[in-house]
This record gives sequence, C-alpha cells and structure tokens, in this order.
Amino acid sequence: MISIPRALQLIIIAAAAALALFPPGEAAVERLFARGWYPVLQANLTALTNRVPVAVFDLALVLAIVAVIATWTRLLRRAKKKQKLRAAGRALLGTITAGAVVYLWFLAAWGLNYARPLLETQVPFDASRITPQAVRALAEHAIEQANRTHAAAHAAGFPAIDETPRALVTALQEVERELGRPRTTVMATPKRSLLSPFFRASGVSGMLVPFFLETLVNPDLTGPERPALLAHEWAHLSGYAPEAEASFVGVLAALRAGPAAEYSAWLEIFTEALNQLQAPTQQVVLKMAGPGPRQDLQAIRDRLRQGRVAVVDRAAWATYDQMLKSQGVEEGVASYSRVVQLLLGTGVLAQ
Repeated sequence: MISIPRALQLIIIAAAAALALFPPGEAAVERLFARGWYPVLQANLTALTNRVPVAVFDLALVLAIVAVIATWTRLLRRAKKKQKLRAAGRALLGTITAGAVVYLWFLAAWGLNYARPLLETQVPFDASRITPQAVRALAEHAIEQANRTHAAAHAAGFPAIDETPRALVTALQEVERELGRPRTTVMATPKRSLLSPFFRASGVSGMLVPFFLETLVNPDLTGPERPALLAHEWAHLSGYAPEAEASFVGVLAALRAGPAAEYSAWLEIFTEALNQLQAPTQQVVLKMAGPGPRQDLQAIRDRLRQGRVAVVDRAAWATYDQMLKSQGVEEGVASYSRVVQLLLGTGVLAQ
C-alpha cells in the first residue's frame, strides 16, 4: 500500500464516516451528481473499461488482496518483537484507510445514485392502481404475452452471454431519454468474471461493478434470461440504483427491443408478479403458461438450483441486504419486488 501520513489517513476515514452517517440531500444529488458529474464520468469510464477484454474488477480485486497481505506481512516482519503490536496497529489503520478510500470511490463513481429521489416522484404515479386484483391481472397478462411471443423469440435467437445487442442498447437509450437523463449512457460490454463460481453458488445472475462501471454476468444464464438481465444491469449503469427501478427501466427497454428481448421481459414481469400472489392463486395462474414458457421457466429454476450452496447463498444475500439498507433502501433485498408496484402505479403496461 502507498504510505500516507497519519493525519491524512484520519481525514479520509472521517470523511467516509461523515458521508455514511450524513448523506447529501436528494435535490443536491440529483442536480450535481445524477445530472452533472455522473453522466460524464460514466460515458468516459465505461468506454475505457470496454477496451479491456477481461473484467477490470477481477484485476483490481487480485491486486488489492495481494497488496493487503504484502503490507501486513512486511510491517510485521520488519517490526521488532516488542513493536509487533504497534506494527499491527499501523497495518490496521492502513487497511481501514484503504477501505475508506474504496467507499469514497464507490460513492463518487456510482453509489450516490442511491440518494436520488425515488422514481415514483419523478414520473406520473397513482398508488390507487396497486391492488391484489391488479397484481393478478398483471401476472395473467404477462404470461399471455409470453405465450404469444415465445415462438418468435426462439426463432430470432437469444444473445450470446458476452454479446451487446444493438436493439437493446437503442431501446434503453430511448427509455432513459424519456425519463430525463441528460446524456446517453455508454453501455458496458458484458463480461465473465473470476466471481462466476460465487455467482453460481449464491444464485446471482449478474452485477454492475460500481468502481469501474462495467457489467459482469453469470455465464450459466439461460437464453431467455439474458436480455432482461442485461437491460437491468444497464439500467443500473444509467443511474437507477435501486433494484426495482433498474428492473422497471430494464423491462421497459426490453419490451421494445425485438422478439427475444420482449419475451425475456414478459417472463421477468410474470415471475415478479407471480411472487406477490398467494400460493393457491399462483398455481391457478401458472396453469396459464403454455408448454414453451413453462419449459423455459423450469430451465431457469433448474439453473438456480444447480451449484447453489446454501451457506454462500444466505451469506451473500444477507450481506447485500445490509448494504442496501446502509444506502437508504429500507426494504433491503425485498425491494426487488417493488418493480410490480412501479409497473402498476405508472400504468405503463395498461391493456
């Protein structure tokens, strides 16, 4: 690690703690970050990482682990026997400082998007549209549309795991312009990662790397999952940090990006709406699925079961739950389901 004066280390730690405890206000974040700094940074940083054929995050993660181990080893080996405790203290302070730098980097590169106003406050939204009957109607409509689009989607073919579908890029850029983004997002090339075994064990389908604004995908994804997942991660890249908002923007884009993406979006909407129904109602609605969508949904369930390690799964989602809550997402991972409320409340899928 780079040697930093102790006073500066304490300032960095204090700055990170202050921002964690007292985040900036929504209006300031929206004006200065979401519509100012972030779009410029995103366009340039993602364009840069797109030129690297491997995940930059993988390289950085390996270097960080090596740096931490080397620093602790060097300080403890060089210290005399009576100075071991003092050396450990210096190493600990350096490690905490590095963590604070990473956190500040996270906020400046992407994380402040969590402090933006909720999407419901920026688009026409009517909460009275959200009823149990409306949720069921949405699930039924989605599976009907999945039945309708299944054949065309499979005939068109789904994108390869590392492919950047041009139609999906165009569609998402259209949606974000309609939602008021001041600058077009540069979409990140989907990349595989050294974290793929972790993705498999924890059931993670993909992720946006906030430090380098690149997109990592689980290589095990089935074809019908890929367009909706990619649109979701690109919506994160566009500045929609909460999971439900990324899903909302992603499915709106996928629905207008050709047969394969449209089918993928309807499967995603169906799954999210189905999860909010009571078990007996779920069984009734599931019977509406045609043979094709039923087979694709089963393939997705099989993928999620294969290679999943219960302890890793629980630990990963518990950690992510706490991270979301620390960034002001009170529902934690339960916020994923809010996409149904967004779809109903905005009326964008009104039949």
